[in-house]
Amino acid sequence: MYFRKINILVKKELKDAFLSPLIYILTGLFCSIMGWLFFNYLMQAKTLTSASMTQAVITPIFGNINFIFVFLCPMISMRSFAEEKKQSTLDLLLRSQLSEMQIILGKFISNMVLVFFMISFTFIFPVILAVSGYSDWGVVGSSYVGVLLSVMAYLSVGLFCSSLTDNQIVASLLTFCIILGSMLLVITVNASNNYIFSLLVQYMTVPFHYEGFTKGLFRSYSFIYFASYLGFFFLLTLKSLQARKW
Repeated sequence: MYFRKINILVKKELKDAFLSPLIYILTGLFCSIMGWLFFNYLMQAKTLTSASMTQAVITPIFGNINFIFVFLCPMISMRSFAEEKKQSTLDLLLRSQLSEMQIILGKFISNMVLVFFMISFTFIFPVILAVSGYSDWGVVGSSYVGVLLSVMAYLSVGLFCSSLTDNQIVASLLTFCIILGSMLLVITVNASNNYIFSLLVQYMTVPFHYEGFTKGLFRSYSFIYFASYLGFFFLLTLKSLQARKW
Protein backbone atom coordinates (compact mmCIF):
# COMPACT_ATOMS: atom_id res chain seq x y z
CA MET A 1 0.00 0.00 0.00
CA TYR A 2 2.87 2.37 0.87
CA PHE A 3 4.54 2.04 -2.53
CA ARG A 4 1.22 1.79 -4.39
CA LYS A 5 0.41 5.34 -3.32
CA ILE A 6 3.86 6.48 -4.42
CA ASN A 7 3.32 4.76 -7.77
CA ILE A 8 0.13 6.77 -8.36
CA LEU A 9 2.02 10.02 -7.81
CA VAL A 10 4.89 8.87 -10.04
CA LYS A 11 2.49 8.10 -12.90
CA LYS A 12 0.84 11.50 -12.52
CA GLU A 13 4.22 13.29 -12.52
CA LEU A 14 5.48 11.39 -15.54
CA LYS A 15 2.29 12.08 -17.47
CA ASP A 16 2.68 15.80 -16.83
CA ALA A 17 6.39 15.69 -17.72
CA PHE A 18 5.97 13.86 -21.03
CA LEU A 19 3.12 16.17 -22.05
CA SER A 20 5.54 19.08 -21.68
CA PRO A 21 8.06 19.91 -24.42
CA LEU A 22 10.83 20.57 -21.87
CA ILE A 23 11.90 16.94 -21.47
CA TYR A 24 12.10 16.45 -25.24
CA ILE A 25 14.12 19.63 -25.69
CA LEU A 26 16.56 18.64 -22.94
CA THR A 27 16.83 15.09 -24.32
CA GLY A 28 17.51 16.41 -27.82
CA LEU A 29 20.24 18.72 -26.58
CA PHE A 30 21.77 15.98 -24.44
CA CYS A 31 21.81 13.44 -27.27
CA SER A 32 23.24 15.96 -29.74
CA ILE A 33 26.10 16.95 -27.43
CA MET A 34 26.92 13.40 -26.34
CA GLY A 35 26.69 12.03 -29.88
CA TRP A 36 29.09 14.68 -31.15
CA LEU A 37 31.54 14.09 -28.28
CA PHE A 38 31.41 10.30 -28.64
CA PHE A 39 32.04 10.51 -32.38
CA ASN A 40 35.09 12.72 -31.86
CA TYR A 41 36.51 10.56 -29.04
CA LEU A 42 35.99 7.41 -31.12
CA MET A 43 37.66 8.89 -34.20
CA GLN A 44 40.69 9.89 -32.13
CA ALA A 45 40.94 6.42 -30.54
CA LYS A 46 40.10 4.18 -33.52
CA THR A 47 43.63 2.77 -33.70
CA LEU A 48 43.99 2.13 -29.95
CA THR A 49 43.67 -1.13 -28.00
CA SER A 50 40.75 -1.99 -25.71
CA ALA A 51 42.68 -0.89 -22.60
CA SER A 52 43.66 2.47 -24.03
CA MET A 53 40.14 3.01 -25.40
CA THR A 54 38.92 3.05 -21.82
CA GLN A 55 41.10 6.06 -21.12
CA ALA A 56 40.52 7.71 -24.50
CA VAL A 57 36.75 7.13 -24.85
CA ILE A 58 34.98 5.66 -21.81
CA THR A 59 36.46 7.86 -19.07
CA PRO A 60 35.99 11.20 -20.87
CA ILE A 61 32.54 10.37 -22.27
CA PHE A 62 31.15 9.43 -18.86
CA GLY A 63 32.91 12.40 -17.31
CA ASN A 64 31.06 14.62 -19.76
CA ILE A 65 27.74 12.88 -19.08
CA ASN A 66 28.17 13.57 -15.38
CA PHE A 67 29.16 17.19 -16.03
CA ILE A 68 26.21 17.86 -18.36
CA PHE A 69 23.76 16.60 -15.76
CA VAL A 70 25.08 19.25 -13.39
CA PHE A 71 23.19 21.63 -15.70
CA LEU A 72 20.29 19.35 -16.64
CA CYS A 73 19.28 18.11 -13.17
CA PRO A 74 18.35 21.60 -11.90
CA MET A 75 16.06 22.04 -14.93
CA ILE A 76 14.52 18.59 -14.50
CA SER A 77 13.83 18.99 -10.77
CA MET A 78 12.92 22.70 -10.68
CA ARG A 79 9.20 22.10 -11.23
CA SER A 80 8.85 19.39 -8.57
CA PHE A 81 7.46 21.57 -5.77
CA ALA A 82 7.81 25.09 -7.23
CA GLU A 83 5.06 24.45 -9.77
CA GLU A 84 2.80 22.96 -7.10
CA LYS A 85 3.30 26.11 -5.02
CA LYS A 86 2.66 28.42 -7.95
CA GLN A 87 -0.58 26.62 -8.83
CA SER A 88 -1.58 26.43 -5.13
CA THR A 89 -1.89 22.64 -5.29
CA LEU A 90 0.89 21.76 -2.84
CA ASP A 91 -1.31 22.19 0.24
CA LEU A 92 -3.92 19.92 -1.35
CA LEU A 93 -1.21 17.34 -2.03
CA LEU A 94 0.01 17.57 1.57
CA ARG A 95 -3.57 17.01 2.81
CA SER A 96 -3.94 13.87 0.71
CA GLN A 97 -3.41 10.32 1.95
CA LEU A 98 0.25 10.59 0.99
CA SER A 99 2.77 11.35 3.72
CA GLU A 100 5.43 14.01 3.17
CA MET A 101 8.07 11.33 2.61
CA GLN A 102 5.88 9.49 0.11
CA ILE A 103 5.47 12.76 -1.81
CA ILE A 104 9.23 13.34 -1.78
CA LEU A 105 9.93 9.79 -2.97
CA GLY A 106 7.26 10.07 -5.67
CA LYS A 107 8.74 13.29 -7.01
CA PHE A 108 12.27 11.88 -6.79
CA ILE A 109 11.44 8.61 -8.57
CA SER A 110 9.62 10.42 -11.38
CA ASN A 111 12.65 12.67 -11.91
CA MET A 112 14.93 9.63 -11.95
CA VAL A 113 12.75 8.00 -14.62
CA LEU A 114 13.12 11.11 -16.75
CA VAL A 115 16.90 11.00 -16.32
CA PHE A 116 17.00 7.30 -17.17
CA PHE A 117 14.95 8.06 -20.27
CA MET A 118 17.63 10.52 -21.34
CA ILE A 119 20.58 8.28 -20.46
CA SER A 120 19.01 5.29 -22.25
CA PHE A 121 19.85 6.91 -25.58
CA THR A 122 23.54 6.53 -24.74
CA PHE A 123 23.18 2.73 -24.66
CA ILE A 124 23.99 2.85 -28.36
CA PHE A 125 27.57 3.76 -27.40
CA PRO A 126 28.44 0.32 -25.91
CA VAL A 127 26.91 -1.32 -29.00
CA ILE A 128 29.18 0.72 -31.27
CA LEU A 129 32.16 -0.06 -29.03
CA ALA A 130 31.37 -3.78 -29.18
CA VAL A 131 31.43 -3.64 -32.97
CA SER A 132 34.84 -1.96 -32.82
CA GLY A 133 36.21 -4.76 -30.60
CA TYR A 134 35.96 -3.20 -27.14
CA SER A 135 35.57 -5.74 -24.31
CA ASP A 136 36.10 -4.04 -20.91
CA TRP A 137 32.40 -4.02 -19.96
CA GLY A 138 33.06 -3.89 -16.22
CA VAL A 139 34.24 -0.29 -16.53
CA VAL A 140 31.23 0.61 -18.69
CA GLY A 141 28.81 -0.90 -16.17
CA SER A 142 30.44 0.76 -13.16
CA SER A 143 30.52 4.10 -15.01
CA TYR A 144 26.78 3.92 -15.57
CA VAL A 145 26.29 3.14 -11.88
CA GLY A 146 28.45 6.14 -10.99
CA VAL A 147 26.45 8.43 -13.28
CA LEU A 148 23.13 7.29 -11.81
CA LEU A 149 24.35 7.75 -8.23
CA SER A 150 25.67 11.23 -9.03
CA VAL A 151 22.41 12.18 -10.72
CA MET A 152 20.46 10.94 -7.72
CA ALA A 153 22.54 13.24 -5.53
CA TYR A 154 21.94 16.22 -7.85
CA LEU A 155 18.18 15.57 -7.97
CA SER A 156 17.95 15.38 -4.18
CA VAL A 157 19.42 18.89 -4.05
CA GLY A 158 16.95 19.98 -6.71
CA LEU A 159 13.98 18.68 -4.72
CA PHE A 160 15.07 20.62 -1.66
CA CYS A 161 15.60 23.86 -3.58
CA SER A 162 12.27 23.45 -5.36
CA SER A 163 10.53 23.12 -1.99
CA LEU A 164 11.86 26.53 -0.93
CA THR A 165 10.31 28.69 -3.65
CA ASP A 166 7.42 28.95 -6.10
CA ASN A 167 9.72 30.23 -8.85
CA GLN A 168 11.14 27.47 -11.04
CA ILE A 169 14.01 29.62 -12.32
CA VAL A 170 15.09 30.50 -8.78
CA ALA A 171 14.90 26.82 -7.80
CA SER A 172 17.01 25.84 -10.81
CA LEU A 173 19.68 28.48 -10.18
CA LEU A 174 19.87 27.68 -6.47
CA THR A 175 20.26 23.98 -7.23
CA PHE A 176 23.01 24.67 -9.75
CA CYS A 177 24.88 26.92 -7.31
CA ILE A 178 24.78 24.32 -4.52
CA ILE A 179 25.93 21.49 -6.81
CA LEU A 180 28.67 23.53 -8.44
CA GLY A 181 29.74 24.99 -5.09
CA SER A 182 30.17 21.53 -3.58
CA MET A 183 32.23 20.45 -6.61
CA LEU A 184 34.47 23.51 -6.35
CA LEU A 185 35.46 22.47 -2.83
CA VAL A 186 38.32 20.68 -4.56
CA ILE A 187 39.94 24.09 -5.07
CA THR A 188 40.05 24.47 -1.29
CA VAL A 189 41.92 21.16 -1.10
CA ASN A 190 44.60 22.37 -3.50
CA ALA A 191 45.16 25.48 -1.36
CA SER A 192 45.67 23.53 1.87
CA ASN A 193 48.75 21.76 3.18
CA ASN A 194 46.75 19.89 5.83
CA TYR A 195 46.44 16.30 4.60
CA ILE A 196 43.58 15.35 6.92
CA PHE A 197 41.60 18.46 6.00
CA SER A 198 42.24 17.88 2.30
CA LEU A 199 41.10 14.26 2.55
CA LEU A 200 37.96 15.27 4.45
CA VAL A 201 37.01 17.93 1.89
CA GLN A 202 37.67 15.52 -0.97
CA TYR A 203 35.39 12.96 0.63
CA MET A 204 32.58 15.55 0.73
CA THR A 205 32.60 16.07 -3.05
CA VAL A 206 30.63 14.01 -5.57
CA PRO A 207 33.45 13.92 -8.20
CA PHE A 208 35.81 12.25 -5.73
CA HIS A 209 33.46 9.27 -5.37
CA TYR A 210 32.32 9.30 -8.99
CA GLU A 211 35.92 9.00 -10.19
CA GLY A 212 36.24 5.56 -8.62
CA PHE A 213 33.31 4.20 -10.62
CA THR A 214 34.86 5.37 -13.90
CA LYS A 215 37.85 3.17 -13.03
CA GLY A 216 35.67 0.12 -12.43
CA LEU A 217 35.96 0.35 -8.64
CA PHE A 218 33.03 -0.29 -6.29
CA ARG A 219 34.00 1.22 -2.95
CA SER A 220 31.73 0.68 0.04
CA TYR A 221 32.39 4.16 1.44
CA SER A 222 31.22 5.69 -1.84
CA PHE A 223 27.85 3.97 -1.53
CA ILE A 224 27.66 5.15 2.09
CA TYR A 225 28.46 8.69 0.92
CA PHE A 226 25.70 8.77 -1.70
CA ALA A 227 23.19 7.22 0.71
CA SER A 228 24.08 9.86 3.31
CA TYR A 229 23.89 12.62 0.67
CA LEU A 230 20.40 11.55 -0.35
CA GLY A 231 19.27 11.13 3.25
CA PHE A 232 20.52 14.59 4.20
CA PHE A 233 18.71 16.43 1.42
CA PHE A 234 15.59 14.29 1.78
CA LEU A 235 15.54 15.32 5.44
CA LEU A 236 15.93 18.99 4.52
CA THR A 237 13.10 18.68 1.99
CA LEU A 238 10.93 16.95 4.57
CA LYS A 239 11.51 19.73 7.09
CA SER A 240 10.76 22.32 4.39
CA LEU A 241 7.40 20.69 3.64
CA GLN A 242 6.55 20.22 7.30
CA ALA A 243 7.24 23.91 7.91
CA ARG A 244 4.13 24.76 5.87
CA LYS A 245 2.03 23.27 8.68
CA TRP A 246 3.52 25.47 11.37
